[in-house]
Amino acid sequence: MNVEVLLNCITRVLQSKDTITLDEGFFINIVKIRRPVGSGRNRKVVNADVDRLTKGSVITIREDAVGLCCAMAILLGKAIHEQDLDLPTLKKKTCDVLMRKAMKLHADTEVSEGPCGFEEIGNFERFLDVQVIVISSKELQKVSYKGSERPRKVYLWLHKEHYDLITSPKGFYGSNFYCEDCNAPFQRLLGHMCDALCYVCRSSKCPKMSPVICKDCDCLCQSEACYAKHKTSGICDKVYQCRKCCKRIERKECPKEKHRCDEIKCRGCKQYVKGDHLCFIEKKEPKKPNNHLLFFDLETDQSSGEHKVNFAVAQYADGSQKVFEGETALHDLCHFFFKSGHKGFTCIAHNLKGFDGQFILSWLLENGYQPKVIPQGSKLMCIVVTALQMRFVDSFNFLPMALSKLPKTFGKQEIAKGYFPHLFNIDANQDYVGVLPAPEFYSPDTMSASERDKFYKWYEDRKSLPFNFKEEMLLYCSSDVTILRECCLDFQREFIATAGIDPFQYVTIASACMASYRAHHIPQTKIAMMPLHGYINNTNSSADSIRWLDSVASDKRIVIRHANNGTGEVKIGGVSVDGFCEATRTIYQYHGCFYHGCQLCYNPDVVNPVSGFSMRSLAQKTSETTSKLRELGYTVIEKWEHDFLKEKKSNGELLKFLETHEVEDRLNPRDAFFGGRTNAVCLKYEGNAKYIDFTSLYPWCNKYARYPVGHPEVITKDFEDLDSYFGIIKCRVLPPRGLYHPVLPFRCDGKLMFPLCRSCCISGQEICNHNDEKRSITGTWVTEEVKVAIKKGYKIMKVYEVYNFKETSNTLFQSYIDLFLKIKQESSGWPSSCITDEDKQAYVVDYLRHEGIQLDPAKIAPNPGRRTVAKLALNSFWGRWGMNLDKLQLEFVNSLEKFNTILTDATKCVEDAYFPTEEICALHWRHAKGFQGQDKHTNVFIAAFTTCHARLKLYAAIDKLDQDVLYFDTDSIIYRSTGSNDPPLGNYLGEFTDELDGETIVKFASGGPKNYGYITNKDTTICKVRGFTLNYRNSLIINFDVMSRLIADLDQSTTVDINNPAKICRDSKRIRVFNREEVKKYRMVYTKRVIREDYSTIPYGY
Repeated sequence: MNVEVLLNCITRVLQSKDTITLDEGFFINIVKIRRPVGSGRNRKVVNADVDRLTKGSVITIREDAVGLCCAMAILLGKAIHEQDLDLPTLKKKTCDVLMRKAMKLHADTEVSEGPCGFEEIGNFERFLDVQVIVISSKELQKVSYKGSERPRKVYLWLHKEHYDLITSPKGFYGSNFYCEDCNAPFQRLLGHMCDALCYVCRSSKCPKMSPVICKDCDCLCQSEACYAKHKTSGICDKVYQCRKCCKRIERKECPKEKHRCDEIKCRGCKQYVKGDHLCFIEKKEPKKPNNHLLFFDLETDQSSGEHKVNFAVAQYADGSQKVFEGETALHDLCHFFFKSGHKGFTCIAHNLKGFDGQFILSWLLENGYQPKVIPQGSKLMCIVVTALQMRFVDSFNFLPMALSKLPKTFGKQEIAKGYFPHLFNIDANQDYVGVLPAPEFYSPDTMSASERDKFYKWYEDRKSLPFNFKEEMLLYCSSDVTILRECCLDFQREFIATAGIDPFQYVTIASACMASYRAHHIPQTKIAMMPLHGYINNTNSSADSIRWLDSVASDKRIVIRHANNGTGEVKIGGVSVDGFCEATRTIYQYHGCFYHGCQLCYNPDVVNPVSGFSMRSLAQKTSETTSKLRELGYTVIEKWEHDFLKEKKSNGELLKFLETHEVEDRLNPRDAFFGGRTNAVCLKYEGNAKYIDFTSLYPWCNKYARYPVGHPEVITKDFEDLDSYFGIIKCRVLPPRGLYHPVLPFRCDGKLMFPLCRSCCISGQEICNHNDEKRSITGTWVTEEVKVAIKKGYKIMKVYEVYNFKETSNTLFQSYIDLFLKIKQESSGWPSSCITDEDKQAYVVDYLRHEGIQLDPAKIAPNPGRRTVAKLALNSFWGRWGMNLDKLQLEFVNSLEKFNTILTDATKCVEDAYFPTEEICALHWRHAKGFQGQDKHTNVFIAAFTTCHARLKLYAAIDKLDQDVLYFDTDSIIYRSTGSNDPPLGNYLGEFTDELDGETIVKFASGGPKNYGYITNKDTTICKVRGFTLNYRNSLIINFDVMSRLIADLDQSTTVDINNPAKICRDSKRIRVFNREEVKKYRMVYTKRVIREDYSTIPYGY
């Protein structure tokens, strides 16, 4: 570790974030991994500084002042090989026999007593006739020394300048096998190959004599001896080899009689299929309902700054209750939870991810458990204790509202959440009996203004009543758990009845909705399961390969034919080559590390998930291809991907060439997935304005909009007119001038912008003087959005790639939406206008005519719980399609074996390691590039089309309103009403409704997206500021007047400080919850459009 290493890390961050502010100081978190061995049975391994227990595969050599550990370890290893009769004595650390032998060895070999290096070890080897192999912690537990080959091998572990004896290398690495020739641990017999190891008999240096073919598995044995070992080793029973394609295949994966040479195992459907096979997301049976539920809530003493649990209540589904109190409350609760009688239970708390779950996880780790968790930043979406098949989930992920709102949501007027003095909950007050604690113990200033008024009225009515703290805490906490239990059980019953799914068998409402769709509604072979590596395989040219070929051609002033310069790839000797210069008979090959098995970037034994071959085989095939081309008389110049990526960062001439070189990366469908459209168009207005929003915009998209079906056709040349395509397009467009509401989204500095000039948008330039080239925007969009853009004056300058879907549908989600829309409508009861039977009949007929749904009059009655379920199912469904599954994983380990396995796994990239306890290590890791799991549950095409349709629906409205628009947010619009420009209102999907129920806005102000306020004609004041909870205390500082003043001055520099003296925070590395003072700064931030003097705005490049 040195300054250069740190600066390189900072440089990597700078490349992605542009700037780092250093004026207020910063922290650099350094993780240094020492990997000493752990123990055997106690499994207290990883942190040897705390716990240096040993394990069966390592014998700890006692430390001495002289430095004889190396000689002692070698002598003990030799004695074990020879089964020395004095071995029990030599192993005793209290006995000096081994030390005396070590001193004699030093004398016999004329090696001075003291620390030994590799030269001294060589002397010991020759004298004792043994081979010593040293595994060093400084080399990340790899072999740092290997002596001359001898029959007797002694393995030493060098760490902290001390030698211990390794009795079993595979035990040391925690692997099933260990290759003594290439010094590599491996888990699967078939998974390891090296030049010294015979893949048929798995023995080292198998001599080639008279080849014998095994009739049972078709493997070619090198000799009769090889054949004999092959038959006795069990290899033949597990593996066979195809004579044609030479693939070695495990019998349990694909029986010999079913093997086809052109087939690989699909990671989606798990079947052996042809390489061009494309999968679909199919019907999937839901998880079985689980009635084994526990509900709980924790109360904490926060007087020290750190939250300490001192009270807990848990309830079974039948209402029976357990109470835990005092300093041991958490310990007692967890002992109650984690017992065999609760195997298979699901435990539920409200805000488990941010609060209660933190304490549960902390206890589990401190008591030696290694739970599986699904992290979301510092929060915990789910905790799983595998040994008990026990899950902890957050009810907030299903019912996203405050606990106090649940009773009303489910029509439970008989239970209500009261008030409790949380700040009074300290050790000294546990036996308190007296008057009601002072109001400040209830934190009334953190409530909303209306709730605060309600609290003080409640307090005034009760302040003279006696208050018993223990009784009140039990009553309050029990009431909270009762509310949680009853509402969750209602929710579960209704969800099972309507969706056919037990929601609490999943982690979020979105995953439960997806499970319902796949179980009961999904059409077969219609929704694509996108291939693991997209629709680009190793025969397609990459953008970097073209960049390299063109840079070589430019530098050498030659012509290189390749896939992108009109002639296509040249075939030579049956091989499609990346580039070919006919004048010099030179072939240029660009080797993508993943597809060609780079031995520097990948473990040779790792199987490439696309081709099914090991990286070693791919590298060998690449080498054979190069040799073949050279044998044909051609010069072959190769460039490996990792080398070119380095040159792109450091080679000045190359960087200069690439600045003007026009080649685009291949189309990535996820680049077409944009969010909702949100912005302020006019920052300050007084007059007459209205606030409207769409009824269920996203459900409308799912039901009525057109979606792609199946897999796309990838088009890279000979493009047709845009109207002939339906899908995703990557192109460069020139926006028009003077379009008040631009159409196409553009990502700029992490923000979603809608500019008319790319250069102005990036630089913030207000007056545009750029040419067409600098104004043009390159992006990836849904074709339907580009078609609308063309109608509004955009021009396509160049098309790079199109994903075209030949089949489309507007019924993929219709049955799902209709089911829950019907339930929602029936559970809402009759509209207030339906008084007579004729009114009701007309309502049912009208609904059928508009939505195509036949309501059942007998079921039309208010049912708040069922309505809530239906509404959540409608609104929570679509987002799951766009979920990015390549997320950071969190894994807890307490053994060196597991630690080493993860750290050395070529398919994983470890990003962080820390010790939440002295005995357990937490590892944050991601799948390495190319090794992400097959995505079987999402389809980014559907997600991209959903948000595109929603933006276009909104655009149609704001385009008509034009400069009367003041503000819009995904599915709502605030606009200047003239009386003649009001969009029509309605009650059906996709129709506008009046958000203010007849009130109008007389004053409006906005400092940017998600930052606005207004006053209505009935003096109702509303302020919304993203990132700020406008409770009573904060609303005194951030309010409409403050917002209006900052906007009136167009002041984007003045800040308003919001102080929270006790912000609840989480220390994810120590798994602790604590309070700290937090100061947030509020200011006007507006960068999405150009502000004019009258507070109106225009897009960049207008």
